[in-house]
Amino acid sequence: MTRRNDPSVFIRLSTLQVKKIEVMKESIEEPVTRKEILDGLIDSAYLVAVKTLFDDGRISKKTYKDGLTVVPDYLKGDI
Repeated sequence: MTRRNDPSVFIRLSTLQVKKIEVMKESIEEPVTRKEILDGLIDSAYLVAVKTLFDDGRISKKTYKDGLTVVPDYLKGDI
């Protein structure tokens, strides 16, 4: 049971989605968890979304820069 102030959200993955994550894990040389895979995918998608919004003029430069503060540095090299 989730506590009232707990910000955690749990999602249900299909068997196929879990299999895909396992393939992703196999492609990475160092040990990695499913959570780390999902965190990386979410960060990558978030970065694409923030960049797209900025490029389309839907967010300001300040909002764009603020949005980048929550993305790991290793991903910022792609923008």
